[in-house]
Amino acid sequence: MSVCVRAYIFLTIPISNCSHRFTNLETNRQISYITVMLSEVGDVLKLIDAKLTSWLNSNEFTANLIVTPTSKLISELLVIIFILVLNYEIIYWSGIYLGLWQYHARHIFTEVPIHCAHVYVRINLIDQANHQQLLTYYNLKNQYKYNILNWSKLNAMASELFHLNQFVKYHLEFSPEDFESSDDPEFGSTIDNLRERILNLFNESVLYAKYHDDKLSKENVVIFNNKDQIVTDYSNYLSKCNIETGNVIDCIITI
Repeated sequence: MSVCVRAYIFLTIPISNCSHRFTNLETNRQISYITVMLSEVGDVLKLIDAKLTSWLNSNEFTANLIVTPTSKLISELLVIIFILVLNYEIIYWSGIYLGLWQYHARHIFTEVPIHCAHVYVRINLIDQANHQQLLTYYNLKNQYKYNILNWSKLNAMASELFHLNQFVKYHLEFSPEDFESSDDPEFGSTIDNLRERILNLFNESVLYAKYHDDKLSKENVVIFNNKDQIVTDYSNYLSKCNIETGNVIDCIITI
């Protein structure tokens, strides 16, 4: 036998033996890990079984459900499934409500907003130059909605901004004629239609006679939704702009 062959045999045999030992060691570790894990799972299942058995035995009606091993198994499985499903539904819908994720079938079951049938409109007037001040007023109104201490500041700002001491409130109803010509009549009336109706109401009312101006158009009508946010998408529908049936909204006419 040559020297090279002897050297090869000498080097490969120990390496091969080490490889087998390493493989056996890893296998033993995996088996040990699986054994410990199964043991822990078994302890948890025993604890759950004990808790469920104690709870079911506490009532005469449910105690009859665990008389036999089969009925006990079925009853405990049903209780566990119910608890898991209940927790899943609570977490799932809470996440949707909080905006953490969206409804999984939203592309299949699309929601169609209920069109706005009638709305209460509060009208007031401001100078066109005060448009930015108007936006500031409504931003502060949102911030101070629940802060009583700052209401006096808002009242002072309103007295300087608006021409009328109080808003004039109207009740407007929307008939099919208001939206039957729109692209999607099922969504109801649009913001543009509401602006036109408010402008007509303004021009026809003697209450605003001294403010009448032929140059005024619907572009002078500023709409705020039920969250006191300005609406700028005039071609959109009321129901898609947070203006729903029965809401009270503010409409400001710039003169």
